Amino acid sequence: MHSSPFKRLLYFWGVLILCSCNPTPDTEDLQYLQGYWEIQKVALSDGTEKTYTANTTIDYFDWNGRSGYRKKVQPTLDGKYLTSDDALPMEILWRDRRLFLEFTGGDTQWEEEVLELDSLSLTTRHSNGLLYTYKRYEPFSLKTEDD
Repeated sequence: MHSSPFKRLLYFWGVLILCSCNPTPDTEDLQYLQGYWEIQKVALSDGTEKTYTANTTIDYFDWNGRSGYRKKVQPTLDGKYLTSDDALPMEILWRDRRLFLEFTGGDTQWEEEVLELDSLSLTTRHSNGLLYTYKRYEPFSLKTEDD
């Protein structure tokens, strides 16, 4: 017993639609952006990946409403951060129910689409095609309770 070509085509399109539905971040997920993020890997457009096992700097995101900034900070062994005043201005944009972070630095402007955002992970796609995967930064400290 064979199904009709129409039923097979309908089944194919149904499976294709279900498989292509990626859960994208929504407005409630945006709360997780605030804070410290450590880069884990960068995927290049040719499919190769660069993995980061240890980072001397991490990214700090701060925002309020639709604007904020991202800056590089250096964690120290006592649980504090070394920082400078070079914050990168950031705008939060929604287009077609997709979340974008638009950055302005000097004479350049670019955006990154937020593909995944939850309390522990952040994945963005830069407008140049690079895919950045971050994990929530877990601070460490060599201080003891007796300090």
